[in-house]
Parts: sequence; C-alpha cells; structure tokens
Amino acid sequence: MAGNGKNIARGLADLLFPPLCMSCRTAVAEPGLCATCWSGITFLEGPGCACCGLPFAVAMEGENFCAACLAHKPAFDTARAILTYDDKSRGAILALKHADRLDLVPGFARWLGRTGRASLEDCDLIVPVPLHRWRLWQRPTTSRQSWGANWRPAARWSAIPLRW
Repeated sequence: MAGNGKNIARGLADLLFPPLCMSCRTAVAEPGLCATCWSGITFLEGPGCACCGLPFAVAMEGENFCAACLAHKPAFDTARAILTYDDKSRGAILALKHADRLDLVPGFARWLGRTGRASLEDCDLIVPVPLHRWRLWQRPTTSRQSWGANWRPAARWSAIPLRW
C-alpha cells in the first residue's frame, strides 16, 4: 500500500514539476540526463593515477602514479572524479555547485556507484566535504542541513557509513 502512495505522489510531483535533464534542462521521462547529454558524458572508469586519479591512456600493472604526484606527493591518499569536466558535464556540475540543485545529488551518487565502486571498497567512511564556512553561512539553512541527507544514497548502495 505504501508503494502505491509513493507512486501517486511521484506522479503528482512529475505533473506539477516535470523532470528535466540535469544538464540541458529539456524534458525527460525520469530524473537524470536526456539521451543526448548522457551520450556526451565521459565517465572515468579506466586506468589512472593511484593518488589523484588522472586518467592514463594505457593500462599498466600495479599501482602507478602520474608525474605530478611523483614530483610532489599531495596531502591526501586518494582522490577520484566520476566524470570529465567538459561542455557536456559542466551544466549539471555547476547547477549542483552554485545553484544549490540538491535534487541532482542522487544522480551523482548513482554515477559514483558506477565509476567509484572500486575506489570505495577500501573506504571506512563517506564524508561529504563541506563548503568553506563563509559560503555555508551565505546559504539558506535548508540547503546546509540537507547536504548530508542527500549523500545518503551513496552510503546506502556502498554499505559504508556516512558521517556528517
């Protein structure tokens, strides 16, 4: 019975606020990207630097590092991006980053599941990195409070605890 209520609520929400592509804002059947934008996204799934994740053109055996990380070891152990930042991904990334489009977080969490699952296997904890305290101060209270809640899908599919 609860599933029917969710379906009705979702249908009503879609009627009032039709789902739009995360990037170009055209109408879509399901929340996410339209086919055109999806086909242009480049997910970073191949070989890369063991530290910063810089993509390598060729797969090599073992743990390999890029020249920048070999020259100056970063202060972190591992960093990963889920997609390239280019014309096709820019709209969704900037909407999330600057327009407080927290409705996009579940989509990014699913993408993290697609490309970042191997990176998360060694993780003990998911910690969303907050904005600088002055930027957080400028945001509405509801946005600040909902950031942690919106990263729960990543914690749920990975079975890794979320600390906020």
